[in-house]
Amino acid sequence: MKIKQVKQTKVFGTEIRTNLKNIYQHVKVLPETITNEMNQKGFTCEGPQVWIYNGADGNPDTEFDLMVGFPVAFDKMDKQITALEDFKCATTIHKGDWANFPQAYCAIIGEITQNGYQMTGECREVYHKIDFENVENNLTEIQIGVK
Repeated sequence: MKIKQVKQTKVFGTEIRTNLKNIYQHVKVLPETITNEMNQKGFTCEGPQVWIYNGADGNPDTEFDLMVGFPVAFDKMDKQITALEDFKCATTIHKGDWANFPQAYCAIIGEITQNGYQMTGECREVYHKIDFENVENNLTEIQIGVK
């Protein structure tokens, strides 16, 4: 676990209300829809896709807000662009299948509490490498907001 400060960024994306039980129906589909909308509007992706969770607590039935987006140039404006504020977070890199996220989250949350930090309720996942055919190649940065 590392503590880092993620600088403010802008993302072109979509916000939905969902829960962990139903989240997999949005994998691949939602990012493809967003990418198509970006292309139609002439925006260029400036980094890996980001999933931002607000209010997720690990319970499969708990409803939470989920923003899925892609970083865009800071000078761009559109109704689908959201400015993400600076974000202090505990971070870890998860290699492999997303089905193992629960173990990765448990490990980093344990380290957060062990080191005296409090979680803010916002988590982000930055998908540096996505490989649907060979999931062991996935590379995801898990970021948990702390104070």
